[in-house]
Amino acid sequence: MTETPRVMPETPNQAPVDLLSDLLGNMHLSGVVLFSVLLHEPWGLATPDSSRLPSLLPFLSEHIIPFHIVAEGGCWVELREGERAWLEAGDAVLLPYGDSHVLHGCDEAVPVPAEFLLPPLPWTGILQLQHGGAGMSARIVCGFLQCDKLLFHPLLRHLPALMTVRPGRVPVGDWLASTIRHTACEATRAGPGGRSMLPRLAELMFVEILRQHMQALTANEVGWFAAVNDPVVGAALQWLHTAPLEDWSVDRLARRVGVSRTAMTERFKHFLDMPPMHYLTYWRLQLSTRQLKATDLPLKAIAGLAGYESEAGYSRAFKRHFGVPPAGWRHLQRLPDACRV
Repeated sequence: MTETPRVMPETPNQAPVDLLSDLLGNMHLSGVVLFSVLLHEPWGLATPDSSRLPSLLPFLSEHIIPFHIVAEGGCWVELREGERAWLEAGDAVLLPYGDSHVLHGCDEAVPVPAEFLLPPLPWTGILQLQHGGAGMSARIVCGFLQCDKLLFHPLLRHLPALMTVRPGRVPVGDWLASTIRHTACEATRAGPGGRSMLPRLAELMFVEILRQHMQALTANEVGWFAAVNDPVVGAALQWLHTAPLEDWSVDRLARRVGVSRTAMTERFKHFLDMPPMHYLTYWRLQLSTRQLKATDLPLKAIAGLAGYESEAGYSRAFKRHFGVPPAGWRHLQRLPDACRV
């Protein structure tokens, strides 16, 4: 890793952007808690990867992030690649890429596909399920977060495949522990307002987990979260997110941050595996999805808001980055839910 250059940045004219909130605000994040499962030893559940979840669960065809909260007892969670973690009551696990995984107790058991426990759709309320033998019990709350897959894969690809959270065992975990505890309680007691509260609790838990992950990164890490912590790239991201439609160049951005053009380019490639202007192009296109999804503005107008002089140039760039033209992506967002799986 190259030495971090000295930085003498200018300050943006307006208040600094909360980069994590800016990122999450553009992901169209939504949470849902679907099951509370009472399990008795011996037991084991095999969960499919997220590509299969839209056909099994009441979801749209977006990026799906499973999470599990241990409300009582304990369990193992294992990925196919062999990574595993033991969870106890009050702990949670998040699988950012939706990898297939197995949950099981301490006694040996053949894992049963989790979908075998599910009744036919549609469901009302949170499912209260049971599985296993007659031994020691555990209760697990299972939920999911949906977000825009256009953003998730490029910018969040450096997250761990298995993010275990043990807030009760760290000094700064009180707020997260309370959120996890409330989520588990609401999912198991079915109190009034729970269906409205649980999605917000799931989203808050996700944000806090990401925030703690970002704060715990070392200087040797790479990826978007590590980039925010870097004095060079973090300062550059502040400028690009504060004024994404300004006429930026690498030279101008480097002057604003107070480093050389070479240092700016090297730091971006180190942390984000792309040069600064590629990141800016990507971020402008990502921002344009807000207008595509939520407005009826013509593509020519949206192209201008994204910094493109022509609709054709905007469409080519959008398809090159996201694999589908903007008109096609907008059409998919407006199909009935059942047609988007």
